[in-house]
Amino acid sequence: MSEYHISSFIVRCHKEHVTKNVEKINQIEGAEVHEFEPTGKLIVTAEGFSHRAVSNITELIRDMPQVVDVAAVYHEYTPDAEM
Repeated sequence: MSEYHISSFIVRCHKEHVTKNVEKINQIEGAEVHEFEPTGKLIVTAEGFSHRAVSNITELIRDMPQVVDVAAVYHEYTPDAEM
């Protein structure tokens, strides 16, 4: 059985590191920054074939030294039968 997960997050970081964090996040497989503000707010999605894959992406972002907070906004799960 396979499944697919997609989640969105608001990531807050120090404003001095916005550009660097956008680059780092976009290098993570399954993660993408869709929008960001110079004040340090980023809109990010994470996609993967398991809840664990999305959680791993979230933890990688949360563990970045310049990241202040990662807040989940949305999560959708699609089981194999619907793919």
